[in-house]
Amino acid sequence: MSVLATVAVPATEFPLGSLFDLEGDLTVSVETMVPTSEAVIPYLWVPTDVAASVVDRLADTPSIAAASVIDEVDDNTLVRVEWAGRINGVLASIRESDAILRGAVGTDDRWTFRLRFPSYEALSSFYTACTSRGVSLELVQLHEAVDGDANRRFGLTPAQRDLVVAAYEAGYFDVPRKTTLVELGDRLGVSDSAVSQRLRRGLATLIDTTLIADSQPAEPDAPRLEAEADATLEADDDTGA
Repeated sequence: MSVLATVAVPATEFPLGSLFDLEGDLTVSVETMVPTSEAVIPYLWVPTDVAASVVDRLADTPSIAAASVIDEVDDNTLVRVEWAGRINGVLASIRESDAILRGAVGTDDRWTFRLRFPSYEALSSFYTACTSRGVSLELVQLHEAVDGDANRRFGLTPAQRDLVVAAYEAGYFDVPRKTTLVELGDRLGVSDSAVSQRLRRGLATLIDTTLIADSQPAEPDAPRLEAEADATLEADDDTGA
């Protein structure tokens, strides 16, 4: 079963990190595409008002052979990147692990990558490769990819789904709120602390798998780590923690 992972690395440890010396609040995104070559990131979207400066900076980057403008859409410009020789760091680790890049966004402090791995073993190999190359890797989100069964509930664990639905039906998201975390905890038989943590994780997963996830037929299943975390919260409740 394939695995969907969102990981982040410091901008200073990524070959394109120097782009943000041009402008502190610059945001760069990667054009997603079906892999047709060894290049992991062949196209970038950048703001049009700094596109010329970005192309010049890319041309001066040792790991890049050439950069050119391909298209302009509204206030964004599509830039093609040709990498020079062997790539290293996180990009080499992505390619070696047979991961598919589903999307990436860069800011002045970090680059975030959304990746699909063929297995947990491939994800583990990717992590090991990054570590051996001195890349500071942060695992932001993790879940399995399965078929498009609507009953998979968008990656939520059963406990998270029950809580999100209960909170909605009880008016927790209304303005003003019609219930509290304590009341929701009493209703579900867990502490208000467990309700707060579970609700935050559930909403984060729901946003990631609906608003952020790319439009593919596969939907994420309930993540193993989330289920383990919910089990830990239940255990804490049982022990009075």
